[in-house]
Amino acid sequence: GPAPDAAQGPQPPPPPPPPRPLLFGAEGRPVPCDWGGLLDERRLVTHLKLALGREARLWRAGTPQVEICDAFQEVVLQLLRLKNIFHFSQSTFNLALTIFSRLLASVKLIPRIKDFIKHYGSGYTPNELLRMELAILDKLHWDLYIGTPLDFLTIFHALVVLGWPHVVELLPQRNPSLHVASLTRQLQHCMAGHQLLQFKGSTLALVIITLELERLMPDWWTPISDLLKKAQISIEQLRCCMDLVKHQLRTF
Repeated sequence: GPAPDAAQGPQPPPPPPPPRPLLFGAEGRPVPCDWGGLLDERRLVTHLKLALGREARLWRAGTPQVEICDAFQEVVLQLLRLKNIFHFSQSTFNLALTIFSRLLASVKLIPRIKDFIKHYGSGYTPNELLRMELAILDKLHWDLYIGTPLDFLTIFHALVVLGWPHVVELLPQRNPSLHVASLTRQLQHCMAGHQLLQFKGSTLALVIITLELERLMPDWWTPISDLLKKAQISIEQLRCCMDLVKHQLRTF
């Protein structure tokens, strides 16, 4: 007679494997585009090392002059206005702010900064603005390809979600992209404070992640200690930056 399996008809195909996590940016889209495909910890760590290498090569410690510090927040607000007017992405805004912060650490004085803030550029001719752009590029050695704090925030967030999947259950609406968007707003609020210019973007991003995990889960130190090792950030750096971030976020 027929085999028992044949009598029951064709068997249904096995269920598809569960989808692997995607990396979402502040706009809710998978980013960056060159990271396409399935993500795993090895690939993320590779991108983290590349970003850390660029940061170590280009980042300069230093505190801007008092005059620049007083004007810093107003410049950040103007960049934010331009972002909203021209609908730039969060990544573009973050890169512009990172470049501006690098410039502040590279020069002793930015000429006519008060005039620039007063007129928001409207009092300058196109040639004057082009000359200023050229001066900025020369000062930064025409090398603008640096890992931004938002890059590090996105990588750290993805590493946590991949390594500790239960974190997703603790997120608002269980939506990683909404969570990254919320953390991005916190990050950029902190970047508007000149006191935090003394810290690398990787350190600032890790502090934002640390404070959020500390709020969400009791075993927050396990993923953070892992990220500290991967990012080669000391506990002392983390704590020092964390104190200033907490102070800055009081006005968030």
